Amino acid sequence: MTKRIGFRMREAAEYVAAHPGTTKSMVARAVFPKSNRYGYAIVDRAIKAGIISAERLPVGIYVLNAVAGDK
Repeated sequence: MTKRIGFRMREAAEYVAAHPGTTKSMVARAVFPKSNRYGYAIVDRAIKAGIISAERLPVGIYVLNAVAGDK
């Protein structure tokens, strides 16, 4: 099964590549400023697709990094 990667997911991955170590909330606001919930959904889908990696810190926030190469 091929993973579908939409333009908003690519936009999120590009933002993370330009700003390594950023948080989910910052990326969500950058890719879809009108809706926090939809912005988070985009980021979560990009993480699930493997184009962004997420590391949860002990304080409860996620630090995001770009994944090398396209899947």
